[in-house]
Amino acid sequence: MTVWTISAQEGTGGEQVAAELAAAAGVRLLDHQALAALARDIDPDHLDVEEFDRLEERFGGRLRTVALNMAMISGPVTGAAIQELQLLHKLPELGRAVLTEAARRPCVILAPAAFAATQRHPSVIHARLRAPVACRIATYQREHLVDHDRARSLVTHDDHIQRDWARTIYHVDLTDDALFTIALDASRFTREQLVNILLAAGRI
Repeated sequence: MTVWTISAQEGTGGEQVAAELAAAAGVRLLDHQALAALARDIDPDHLDVEEFDRLEERFGGRLRTVALNMAMISGPVTGAAIQELQLLHKLPELGRAVLTEAARRPCVILAPAAFAATQRHPSVIHARLRAPVACRIATYQREHLVDHDRARSLVTHDDHIQRDWARTIYHVDLTDDALFTIALDASRFTREQLVNILLAAGRI
């Protein structure tokens, strides 16, 4: 039984690769929406749709964490700050529960830090798709029809959010290729080649 987690930088075609890999392997694809639905099934009392959709933006940033810490230190601590801290404390456990449940059956999981929550799973291929930032900016420009400055801003912003989310929630460095089963420079392969490489990794 093979489960793939895919952590993809913006501009590397992660969504397309994940979808094509799932189709080629004949397994389900668990993207952001599917994981949100699973999280709500597991913990319906603590997460609503809007909350889940904003989690990475809310907690995937060092400034947010610093602000919460300062609220605890300097006070007065508001009810909202306490709720944020409680959720921040709960997220790693919830993430592991969601991804453990997801990995009970063969699937492709598309989420930046899914690898960190499933490290002990014996049959998971953890893949990282990355590429030089200039290549990713050019890809983003083509796909979204925006100018270079806008593309660079959005690509680098997503990089920061992904890195800070992984660091804040799971205390891992998303840029450390040693944490992954396989790390691929998406600028050096076609999408078909990427899918075939990941399929082959799942058969080893």
